[in-house]
Amino acid sequence: MFPSQQSIVPCLLALTLAVSTGQNPASGKPGKKPVPPAPVNPASLGENLLYYTPPPIQYDSQGKAIPNMPNLVYQANAYFEAGQKAFYKNDMEFAESYLKKSIECRDKLNKVREAKEYITGVNLLGKVLRKRNKWEEAEKYYRQALSMATQGLGLDAYEVKECQLNLAECCEKENKYQDALIYYKTLLVTAEKKYGPDDPDVQEYAKKILALNIKGGNYEAAEGILKQKIDFEESQGRGSAPATVKLLDQYADVLKRACKMEEAAAAEAKAKSLKEASAQ
Repeated sequence: MFPSQQSIVPCLLALTLAVSTGQNPASGKPGKKPVPPAPVNPASLGENLLYYTPPPIQYDSQGKAIPNMPNLVYQANAYFEAGQKAFYKNDMEFAESYLKKSIECRDKLNKVREAKEYITGVNLLGKVLRKRNKWEEAEKYYRQALSMATQGLGLDAYEVKECQLNLAECCEKENKYQDALIYYKTLLVTAEKKYGPDDPDVQEYAKKILALNIKGGNYEAAEGILKQKIDFEESQGRGSAPATVKLLDQYADVLKRACKMEEAAAAEAKAKSLKEASAQ
């Protein structure tokens, strides 16, 4: 998907030399507006090749970036590769800078055909931003990626699920519990429809929804979820199972938080009775 460093270096050198001599790289003919930078020998850069800037974007007569130009795709890939290398070197500042430039190039392409590459770039940039505690900025890029994935790949694509998960985690970290709940509920409905209620992802999303309701102080919703689970387990003959007893303890705790002390005491007594029965 992305060109290797070995393939990029000759292209960088050739393009830099052509620009410095005022030639059109495609035709070999002299250009009208030569660019000042002198050619750079990549071999002399050593490890600093990581920080070598790809050639500038070309613009039309009205000053707008030419969208379908191979040079623009090339730049996006080169910036991504440089950002990826910086990420693995734990140089998050440079990784952030180059990955943002890569996304900017793909934004100028304005083509959903680049959706997979766009999302790959955003996912890595998101990791960098999260490591730098820039959760709000990461959320912004993940929203862009979700829009691109939905348009370019369709609602059922794995990349859509990936973007929704990333957004849910960012919103939770920013204490935007209601926003996080929207994403987890969407993920739950999709997974349940595809794989059924016993799927591990479905169970995980359900746990997240319960936890977020408790974190956000929506105890009524949490109470309803737990009561439904307990009733289901009891209807399946698993009322005294350790997992059901654990749900009862959690249910009692939520009732206390909601200041429903009598109901909490009843749930605690029931849990205690089941524990004593299993111990005998």
